[in-house]
Amino acid sequence: MPTKPKNNIPQSAFIRASKIFASGAKVMAREMASHLNGGKSLGQTRMKQAQDIVNTLGKLKGAAMKAGQLLSIEAASFLDPEVVAVLRQLQDHASFMPLDQVRFILLRQFGRDKFDTIEDISAEPIAAASIGQVHTATIAGTPVAIKIQYPGVAKTIDADLAALKTLIMSLAKMTGRQLDIEPVLDEINKSLKQEVNYLKEATNTELVRQALTASDYVIPRVYHEYTTETVLTESFETGLKVNEWIQGSPSRDEVQHFSQLVIKLMIDEMLLTGVVQTDPNYANFLYRPSSRQLVLLDFGATWTYTQEFRRDMQKLTLALLSGQIDEVMTGIYHRGYLDHKESNETKEHLREILRLLGEVGAAYPQPVALRDDLPHRQLRSAAHSVGRGIRHTSPPKDLVLIGRKLTGMLLLLREINAHVNFDQVRDHLRSINVA
Repeated sequence: MPTKPKNNIPQSAFIRASKIFASGAKVMAREMASHLNGGKSLGQTRMKQAQDIVNTLGKLKGAAMKAGQLLSIEAASFLDPEVVAVLRQLQDHASFMPLDQVRFILLRQFGRDKFDTIEDISAEPIAAASIGQVHTATIAGTPVAIKIQYPGVAKTIDADLAALKTLIMSLAKMTGRQLDIEPVLDEINKSLKQEVNYLKEATNTELVRQALTASDYVIPRVYHEYTTETVLTESFETGLKVNEWIQGSPSRDEVQHFSQLVIKLMIDEMLLTGVVQTDPNYANFLYRPSSRQLVLLDFGATWTYTQEFRRDMQKLTLALLSGQIDEVMTGIYHRGYLDHKESNETKEHLREILRLLGEVGAAYPQPVALRDDLPHRQLRSAAHSVGRGIRHTSPPKDLVLIGRKLTGMLLLLREINAHVNFDQVRDHLRSINVA
């Protein structure tokens, strides 16, 4: 067996925390210097800060990088667009393990005989994400994609998130922001501890393949005999990364078709099948312009919803898009999504969110341009008020995960300025028989 190669990704909790805090110190120094300069270069400073964080988290991988990925999606509504663009580099960061380390891991996982049946392993990964990187290869002449987990990721989740929490709260205090980061980090912790088990992901992938059978979707086939808890082998599926496709300036017709596919996927997952991929990272699917299909990838974070919950969501969503706000509020109270003990002010802010969304579906001329037509400022203000006002309600996990998925996908649709006909969305919702 060959000598174990050097690991370029730090595994020590102390070293990882030190790198996170060093990056934070650099960010704080830049922030202070900018303020001492009268804030004249604050925009440029924030971009440099974001790049510092991307460089550090991208090299660390693991929970640190995952948190940065979610920040690029969930904080997009209040960060400068240039800063968000820098943070989104984390969705497909270039830092990766060298090939000799990849080969060593595969040999150790499979043994010599099985390892020797894997040929043409790519010198560099085709994707390098938060907890693993993906290489192309061939098995018996057939192209495959092999995802290899970074060593030590599972052991550093708690320490990474503790260090990140300290850093984020310090930065928030310096910039005058009030953030309740605990629920987000708790959910990242739970999600990552599920995602590091590739055997579980293989099971999830098969579940999704059985549930989403429409020709609009392409889902890889798992090679179970070449899959372990830290290595996942699947059929290799081609397609354009979403960011690459956007940079290619697709036609308005192509943008509309892509948008319809994304909306259909969200509805099919949440209502038709109940099997939802809850990670909103754009890198989790590819697009095939020639066949106009979505290639769905990475099912480490998957949640299955009950028939009762899906029927509730169908009923409430239809009521919302029809502007029936009283019916929606009644349903929210009945299902315990908001405690009656919350303040009247908080209840009114929630009603305002529902009213604004209901108008988009029931009163706006269709189709609606998501970038230009939605009342983004009013929605953001009301949402922040609800978040600050909640005192007695613990958000149900079902809603938290759906909210994260919807937020990520709607931000993508907003970025490409999708024009959505909510009359058609409502018709599609009505057509589904939740079984």
